[in-house]
Amino acid sequence: MPNFFDQHIQNIQDWEIGTYENCAFSGLDFKQTPIKGAKFIECRFHDCDLSNISVSGCSFQAVTFEKCKLQGIQFEAASTFGFECVFKNCLLRHATFYQVNLQQSSFQGADLTEVDFTEIKAQGTAFVNCNLVGAIFENADLRKANFESSVNLLLDPAQNQVKSMQVNSGQLAGLLTKYQLTIKG
Repeated sequence: MPNFFDQHIQNIQDWEIGTYENCAFSGLDFKQTPIKGAKFIECRFHDCDLSNISVSGCSFQAVTFEKCKLQGIQFEAASTFGFECVFKNCLLRHATFYQVNLQQSSFQGADLTEVDFTEIKAQGTAFVNCNLVGAIFENADLRKANFESSVNLLLDPAQNQVKSMQVNSGQLAGLLTKYQLTIKG
């Protein structure tokens, strides 16, 4: 596999599977483009569409995605070694993070509609200004996770580890849904 350092890739024809370190990817449409097994270390993706691609065997270490479409990606198929991603203003609808360790990752302004967070490790993870409508949290470690500025949080505290999790008072209804309470005021 070839190695690439400090490159700015703006044309999909310049792409090939390899190890990319400190590289930037801008405006690329990866649909129909295989990336299986590629390694990304300290890379930045800006305004790219990676929707529904296979990330099987891919490595994401200190990677930032900004204004990217990552719909339907099964991140649990990626390498778990050093997994660290920052998602800024990204569309991640229907993505899955089943059993992924997200403790070194963050979500900022992300659309997380119907994302599966089953059995994640997200202790201390920040979910800043995210839309969590339909997101699934089951058997997740959310201790010290920060959801204060996010909307549509719905999870059962009895099925997740939530000690010291940060929420705002408007999100309490989403934590009590199973009790079918009428909350006023």
